[in-house]
Amino acid sequence: MGSTGGGGHHHTSTGGGTGRSYSGSSSNGANSIILLIFLVGVIIYLYSFVKRLIISVRETSDTHKVVGLAKWMLMPNMTISQFKNRLEEHQISLGHTHQLDDELVQTLIDTYAKAQFTYGQSIRRCFTGNRDYLNILKQQLGYTFLKTMQVEIKNKAAEGIIDDVMVNRGKMLAAKQVSANVIIAKLQAFGLDNEVNVLSQFNSSFKRQQWTDYVVFGRETENAEWKIYNIVYGAHFHLNGKDYNKQASLDKAKITEQHLEVSPELVKQAKAYKQRITWQKRCLILIPLTLIILALLYWITVPAAVILY
Repeated sequence: MGSTGGGGHHHTSTGGGTGRSYSGSSSNGANSIILLIFLVGVIIYLYSFVKRLIISVRETSDTHKVVGLAKWMLMPNMTISQFKNRLEEHQISLGHTHQLDDELVQTLIDTYAKAQFTYGQSIRRCFTGNRDYLNILKQQLGYTFLKTMQVEIKNKAAEGIIDDVMVNRGKMLAAKQVSANVIIAKLQAFGLDNEVNVLSQFNSSFKRQQWTDYVVFGRETENAEWKIYNIVYGAHFHLNGKDYNKQASLDKAKITEQHLEVSPELVKQAKAYKQRITWQKRCLILIPLTLIILALLYWITVPAAVILY
């Protein structure tokens, strides 16, 4: 009733009423901002949780779909010594390949060769921003290993690295058929592996023509097609040719470091991709940080303004 009172008290009452209204709306605004931040945090947490859950379920699906495939076989980026220890723990010994049919051996070598070539092409497609750069590779790799390669492809593309691999022929040095659908093999490849950092004046490049890897092959029960579920690389290199795992290579062939040329168009694509990735990373950090800072400033300054008023 005071706000509608008559006479000389009209302006005072109206002023008091306005002040109370401003304070209430400011408090509600601050509470709304806090609630919004809380909801955004919950949404981000739930999204991360669901994403991890989906990945975990899909990774588990590899072992469910392929009889005899164990979870330890899918561990990414294993060193040679780690892999050998796991083989010993599970009493798996790789022996002569006589136990495998010649046609099967060639099929596995061909699968490895196709996957290596497709891997190199996937990096090039990633440069161009092609969202389907994994479409062909997913036909040759199991889900868990595909995700490992996806991370590696993105990292290499972001650094301006191409890795062109061409396997002309292969030789299976040793193998063990763990089950009807799982084969672990020590495979030697002959061909060409060129790794070039196109953003470093081509000074960080290496070339090899022979290498050896451990490969975990598998196939689903209802599918006769063999896929690669993991590769334990026989040698891990920095671009200067050094082995960052400090492990002995499976192959005695040496790495040749040299100036490897690529097309100017590829260099242009690599620079553009790196700029896009850098911008995306900055946005992912700056946008949430900016929103949080603005919310905090609003929360701090608005009550202070009400008190001063």
